[in-house]
Amino acid sequence: MADAPGRAPRRRAVLGGALGCALGLALPSCGGAPRPHARPSPPLPPLATADLTRLLPQAGLRWLILVRPREVAAVPWLIPSIALVAPEENLARHARATGVDLRQVREAAIASYAGAGPAGGATLYVARHSGDPRAIERLFRRRLTGKERRALDRPDVVRVTGDIGTTPRALVLLGEDVACVQDGGSPLRGPARVASLYALGRLKRSPAALSGGPLRALEARLGPAPVRAFAPGPFDGELARGARGLLAAATAVGAAARPSAREGIALAIAVAGDFSTSGEAASEELLAAWNELAGGSFGHLLGLDAPVERPLATHAPDAVAVAVELNPRALARGLAAATGERLAEMLR
Repeated sequence: MADAPGRAPRRRAVLGGALGCALGLALPSCGGAPRPHARPSPPLPPLATADLTRLLPQAGLRWLILVRPREVAAVPWLIPSIALVAPEENLARHARATGVDLRQVREAAIASYAGAGPAGGATLYVARHSGDPRAIERLFRRRLTGKERRALDRPDVVRVTGDIGTTPRALVLLGEDVACVQDGGSPLRGPARVASLYALGRLKRSPAALSGGPLRALEARLGPAPVRAFAPGPFDGELARGARGLLAAATAVGAAARPSAREGIALAIAVAGDFSTSGEAASEELLAAWNELAGGSFGHLLGLDAPVERPLATHAPDAVAVAVELNPRALARGLAAATGERLAEMLR
């Protein structure tokens, strides 16, 4: 039925008004109410990665090595010795395969952990790198052969787990400059996962590797050095008989190596324990143990039997120590002969 006169214009006016209101609501510039601005997300709290040793759990720790590679590589007279142990082509190949150039790593840690059950023990590698985290993740995932999983604890904390062959591996990226790789152990509950929880501030009551006890005291005794190593006690079995039996009563062992003014390697080895009544005798035993090591076939290989300066033993109520200065060239030749194939395999 045709519209009555005057009804069609009114209907068009009503429809036009409704359409205008709808457009006005959708387009504020046309008269609708402005949409509220979305509030910016608060910045994420910084990750606790300033001290790499505070990413390493103390529980289950068997030994720990701390290195500042870039500082070592910056010593001109050490460069030829470094090349004997880690040739440039091996380092370049490692950088291409992993995205991490070891020559540019500011600081790194290698820690070994005991493990029970089918997962077994694990080794954790932590590095403050200068690479691209996305490239590091991509290259790590390319090497995985199965069981790949990826998780984000937050945008700047990435965890990737999987197998390489039959060995479980885990990668944790913490911010733009810290990477953790776990070899063996439980990928989901091992030290790499613990490192991410430390960085996120979720394990404030769980002690880190050097946060207290004999290892903390040894760290203070040895002082800063570009290469340090620590092992907590108690020691049993063959280890307890080491250092002419001194390790049976030791609470920890530590060592530090640094360049000397005479272009040598100043090495200090300390054994922590209660030596309040036996310090002098114990230091003599430690010196004798060093001389036995230096005079053996392995010591000869490393040049320990031909030091720049003769070893010196010292003692205190809580530790005994030996300090010696070594020839870096002889040490590097020995290390290359003893570990060259293994290192070359690792750098692949």
